[in-house]
Amino acid sequence: MKIALGYGKSQIELEYDPARFEVLGDKASSEALADREIGERLDRPKGEALEAKIKPGESVLIVVPDATRSIGCGQIVNLLVRRLIANGTMPYEINIVFATGIHRPVSKIEKDEILTPFITQRIKTFNHDARDLMQLVRLGEFEDGTPIELNRKLTEYDHVITIGGINFHYFAGFTGGRKLI
Repeated sequence: MKIALGYGKSQIELEYDPARFEVLGDKASSEALADREIGERLDRPKGEALEAKIKPGESVLIVVPDATRSIGCGQIVNLLVRRLIANGTMPYEINIVFATGIHRPVSKIEKDEILTPFITQRIKTFNHDARDLMQLVRLGEFEDGTPIELNRKLTEYDHVITIGGINFHYFAGFTGGRKLI
């Protein structure tokens, strides 16, 4: 039997013996939401509306996954940035940081692929570097003395918005959410 495994932006077909391996199921897939559908969801948030929460003149840091997590956040970032600007936030008050963790920095080409050139030409972007101590701020420590350090930028903005998918991660359990911080 053959199975097609995702590999980068393509697939690799492998032959396997069904007597020795069990395929647990196809990856669940769904159609991407149209811009209109995402806009409708932003119009009806579970909590306080974006326009009520973020006032003109306040700074916004958007945290997105790096190139190792393909989640299609460019579409959401694009709509979010446009909405922030329409609400009075100036483009220079919006920055985007790539949550690289201990991965390599995101290249210029990858930034364009992840965020779209429309965003990368208008909004300043940064790569997180966990090895650059000047980028980190110590917020305290755990009971065992392990330091709690975050990217300093998270403390320098009025608002922080994380955008990411939730996927399995072999070290952290799951990606997205708290892992982006």
